[in-house]
This record gives sequence, C-alpha cells and structure tokens, in this order.
Amino acid sequence: MKISQLGEKKLIRRLLKKRDEKLPNTHPMIIQSYHDDAAIQPNTTKYTTLSTDMLIEHTHFPKKMTPYDMGAKSVCVNVSDIIAMNSKPESILISLGLPPTMSIDEFDNLIDGILDTCEKYDITLIGGDLNTSDEIIISATSVGISDGNIKFLNNIQKNNLIAVTGKLGSPAAAYDLIYHEDADIPEIEKQEIIDSFIKPTIPYDTFKFLHKHPKLIMAMTDITDGLAVELGHLHDNNNGYGFKINKELIPYNKYIKQVAKRNNKKLNDYLLHFGEEFELLLILDENEYIKYKDQLEDITVIGYVNCDDKITILENNGKEFEVKTQGYEHLSGEK
Repeated sequence: MKISQLGEKKLIRRLLKKRDEKLPNTHPMIIQSYHDDAAIQPNTTKYTTLSTDMLIEHTHFPKKMTPYDMGAKSVCVNVSDIIAMNSKPESILISLGLPPTMSIDEFDNLIDGILDTCEKYDITLIGGDLNTSDEIIISATSVGISDGNIKFLNNIQKNNLIAVTGKLGSPAAAYDLIYHEDADIPEIEKQEIIDSFIKPTIPYDTFKFLHKHPKLIMAMTDITDGLAVELGHLHDNNNGYGFKINKELIPYNKYIKQVAKRNNKKLNDYLLHFGEEFELLLILDENEYIKYKDQLEDITVIGYVNCDDKITILENNGKEFEVKTQGYEHLSGEK
C-alpha cells in the first residue's frame, strides 16, 4: 500500500501512535498540545538553544541509506548542533516532504528511525508537519536547554589544547567506496567505514561527561563540514590566535589510506576537507584535561592554540603547511 492511499490525517495518526508507544515518558503539557495549533516545550532553565537543518534526498542521503537511516540521520544532525553548544537536547520538531509513491512500510521505517534515535538521545518528538514532495525531504528543529554554561566559539586562550572525539575521515572514504572505486580491505572494516556515513552517530556519552565538567571546555563545535572548515570558523571568531595540528595525532581508521590511494586522493582530503563525521572539535583547558584525562577515552588531543594567527598542520615528515579552509558548503558545488 502507498501512503497516498491513506492520506495525511491517517498517516499523522499512525505516526503519533508509534511515537506514544516508543516515547511514553512525555511531559503532560506536551501530550496536551499534540492536537493543538503549536507544540509546547516546558521552560525549566535559563536559556533555550535552537537549531534547524533540512535534509534533501538527492543531496544528503547516499544510495545505500534506508528510510530508517534517513530518519535516524535527521535527528543526529540536529542533536549534534545542540550538544556542540553544551546544551542538553530536549525535544525536536520534524516536517516531512514525502513522495506519494512511498510505501507504508517505507513510511513506518522512516518514522522508526526518527523515534528510535529520539529514544537513544533521550529527546521527545513534539510536533511537525507532513506534505507531498517529489523526493524525501526532512526538515527538523531541535530544542535544547542550558542553565548558563553555553560554549561559544570565541573563548579560546593561548596554549589551550585542540582535540576531537572519535575517528575522522571515514565518511569521506565511505563516499568513495559507495560511489567510486572499491578497495581490497577486510569486509568488517569496510562495513564500519560505510556505516560511519549511512548510519551516523554522535558522541553522546562523551558529551554528557563534558556537560558535567564545563570548565574543561573553552569552545567546541561539531565537525559536519570538515575539520579544516571548523578550525576556520574557530579562527575567524578568535582574532590573533592560531592553531597548530599534529597530523600524526589525528585519529582515523587505518584502512581509509588504502581507499584514498585507490581513488587517487590524499589522506588529507579525507581527514580535513569532507566532514559528515558529527564528532566534536574541542578547545580544552590543559589543566582540566590533565585532571580528567583517564575518563576521556574517546577524546584525542591533536594540537594546541598559539598566537600565530594561522592554521598549520605538522606532517609526519616534520614539514608544516598552512591549511586551506575548504570543505562542504551548500550552494557552491559538490564536495
């Protein structure tokens, strides 16, 4: 059966039924607002943090992505922006543009991806909209809360540490594995690399620890547009400061070097200029980092802040080069 055979009202009722089954611990005021003109979000803290993203099928969803993966990614993208401000994610609104030819099973899988990921990150789907589109479009707005320890981009100091969560470069390698040249690497490693692109996750457990220890963080952002671009954003917001990155310290899956070589690319292209990692780029206070280092297994220090007013990479051979802050940008061509 196609979704066009059910129509908007029955699809919404179907969605709400699934939502209530998967996310039962919802604030009574939110439940009361379900069928009203607007959603309710209890205001229990000093600040509310908001972020919105639109994902379009032909641009943001690789061909191996299932409807479930698409729904999951739409939540990850938005929650990632909230935690990058050191705010606690609370809720999300999601509007869907769907082709009438979509099957009910595909619709259910899409909604399951959204709701399972909401449950994973302890947030509630509080509202949205549903309309017809030629392709799948998911536009979401996430809501976070903060008592005041919000982390902006413009609070760094000389000798602060530069760090990242997780591993970088795998989504870029996955893109080439899916669309261009395959590589002779172990299947388990290949699937892990591909999953980093089609089944993205965010470092939520690490965020929860950082959130409890705000003095650790001077500034942070998520790495959605490539490490070079995100470093550039930090540089633009901190006049006079520079960053020195030791490439040898950047964490990555060793097999992406083979994928890069197979596709006539450099490892730096993957590590610096692609993005889609949804990891955190952190500027840390050195003394606080030393205090908690043993509890920060997912965090890797890759450099430090100086006063050179530029971004430089120290290569494995000891040579340095200044980074060009290129990466993905909408309305300006392809990656």
